[in-house]
Amino acid sequence: MTTFINLVKDKFSSFSASYINAIIAIIDIILLTALFFFVYRFIRKRRAFSILIGVLAVVIIKEIAYVLRLAALYSFLNAFCAYGMIMIAIIFQEDIRAVLEKIGVIFIRTAKIITGKLRAQSGMEETEAILKAVMRLSASKTGALLVLENNTGIDDICQSGIKINASISHELICNLFFPLAPLHDGAIVISGKRINSAGCFLPNYSDPELNSSFGSRHRAAIGMSRSSDAGVIVVSEEDGKISYAFAGELFRGIDENTLRTILEKYYGLSGKKRKVGSMQ
Repeated sequence: MTTFINLVKDKFSSFSASYINAIIAIIDIILLTALFFFVYRFIRKRRAFSILIGVLAVVIIKEIAYVLRLAALYSFLNAFCAYGMIMIAIIFQEDIRAVLEKIGVIFIRTAKIITGKLRAQSGMEETEAILKAVMRLSASKTGALLVLENNTGIDDICQSGIKINASISHELICNLFFPLAPLHDGAIVISGKRINSAGCFLPNYSDPELNSSFGSRHRAAIGMSRSSDAGVIVVSEEDGKISYAFAGELFRGIDENTLRTILEKYYGLSGKKRKVGSMQ
């Protein structure tokens, strides 16, 4: 009887260990797949994506050369791959920084949710004030740049301008962008319910593949959205059209309803707590 009980225990222990290992393996695969999907979603519309495909192609060709015993080709590609990490770090330095920053933002946001520090803001008055100001600037074809700060800290951008720390009102926003005003050429940074700074300089984005019709404001908006998780509203002084930059993408010619949706997401009025949303 004792032998039978011990046999059952051994079988059960073996089964339990196998079951746990299977669960761990599944979780491992799911997490790795999620990581690859996150990186793919982030870089798929960037120039780095085509470079990454080229790197993967080289690795695949190297493995084929190994299987077919093409010694010369394999030796060359193996040497190439040995220094590949350094080359990738140099080529992808901006994208690697951006990906790590996005991952950090996710963890910070998750920590805030767990600790209960992430609270919804009403933001109705601020939404209407920003919307009214942007539409007024658009109607008068007054160039403007408005940065909606989110989870990524952008103190360096704020310090490049003048500290305002004022309540949001459409009159103040319009006055800051008045053509004869000393701060009209820069961007204003909106942090929650306050206008943080004005006359700020944004990182310019220079890409030869970028549409030549994009002006300095549109390029600055793309550059800002690539280096942080902020959303950037642009008003063109040429035609008064409103554009929105987020995650390195620029959406041109958005209407009032679309802009309202963006602002409502920012202020948590659409169920999203302080999260600037994409246009998808």
